[in-house]
Amino acid sequence: MDINNAKDNDTIDLRKLFSLMIEKKKIVIAIILICTIVATILAFILPKSYQSTTLVRLKDQNSALSSYAALAGSLGMGTGGNASGSPDSYIELMKSREVLNPIIEKVDLTDEEREKLKIEDFIKKYLEIANTKNTDLITIAAYGKTPEEAQMISQSVADNFLALMTKLNKEDNSSALKFLDERIKIAKEEMETAENKLQAYQQEHKIYAPDTQTKSIIDNLNNYDNSIAKLQAQIEGDNAKLAGVTSQLEQQNTSLLEYNVSDNTNIGNIRESIVNKRVELVGLQQQFTDEHPDVIRAKEELNSLEKSLADEVAKAVNSQSVTLSPVQANLLKDKIGTEVQISVNNASLEALKAKQAEAQENIATLSADSVEYMRLSREATITSQVYTSLVQNYEQTRIQEAKDSMDIQIIDAADLPREDMPAKPNKKLVVAIGFILGIMISLGYILYNYNRRYGL
Repeated sequence: MDINNAKDNDTIDLRKLFSLMIEKKKIVIAIILICTIVATILAFILPKSYQSTTLVRLKDQNSALSSYAALAGSLGMGTGGNASGSPDSYIELMKSREVLNPIIEKVDLTDEEREKLKIEDFIKKYLEIANTKNTDLITIAAYGKTPEEAQMISQSVADNFLALMTKLNKEDNSSALKFLDERIKIAKEEMETAENKLQAYQQEHKIYAPDTQTKSIIDNLNNYDNSIAKLQAQIEGDNAKLAGVTSQLEQQNTSLLEYNVSDNTNIGNIRESIVNKRVELVGLQQQFTDEHPDVIRAKEELNSLEKSLADEVAKAVNSQSVTLSPVQANLLKDKIGTEVQISVNNASLEALKAKQAEAQENIATLSADSVEYMRLSREATITSQVYTSLVQNYEQTRIQEAKDSMDIQIIDAADLPREDMPAKPNKKLVVAIGFILGIMISLGYILYNYNRRYGL
């Protein structure tokens, strides 16, 4: 019998509970009204906060836009991979001090508040930057005390980020431009000298066109000459880029200068495959035109190997650079990638020079006049090609330096919120919370009285 009574006491009788609620209805209604009124008052006295959004789209930053890749492209050589950044990297850069400090100076704060305000606190209070999954879109949502302040913050994040990327792009290009400017002057003098020597020899010996045998040997050697000239120009461009990247890394983190991937087995194997494939391609080009299936296949395989090399370098660096900022990580990738490319090109250069030396043995079958004519003709061709490639690259680099950053594109500029529609506080939501809180408190009050009267 006692057990049954205990069970009855542990069960709430809804009829008694409802009866008690009716009995205490004035107090219940009063509690709900008080909570709702307090919430309503809070909704109107809480500081207003307005939201403005800017929508931007990431653009693939093809490696041809960099000084290194522009040089490789102008010489007809692939680089493999691209330099596009992930959305997370861009978002972190948008939260960097260089982007946000100028904005903090414009926000309506006292000098004391501004001095104490940390970047992390500013982001938490004023910004929400997010990437829409599986898209290349980033939304910059900013909050401000006034519609104008919210719009200013949102637009300034996008503008300052563009300015930062433009600055970085120009720093990357400056060393390349300096190198190209000096190299073009030298190349032009070398080209003019070679052309004058060939012209004078033609007039003196009355040789204006080579015979069939000489032409065949010249064509074969020209394939090696062209490939070697391209590699030499690319190595010079790589060295110029490496100097610029190294200088920037010294400013970021000097310990990163010691990082290398020379012992990476995968990178070593890919490097050897690229060297062999380049030698094979030059041999095929001596026998067939560029439209021949074997030549096309060899070029595709070479491009695939170069992309694999770039991917392997990025993988190796990423595995060791998890604690780096996006700027440091990208600079380190550029440094290591360029060093590996220089190593590959030097090895390719040595291999092609060895093959060229073998091909030059056929010169012994020519007359002295033909030999000299061939030498002068080759020299004129090579210097002309190098000069043309350098000029094209110089113009491309200048155009890129003059452009704004091409990393992102603003789709929707920051909007100006309406004065009567603040984002925070949400008045309806605050009142609703107050009303629900009143119901919960009144329910607790009824349960308390039920327990006192009937026990639980």
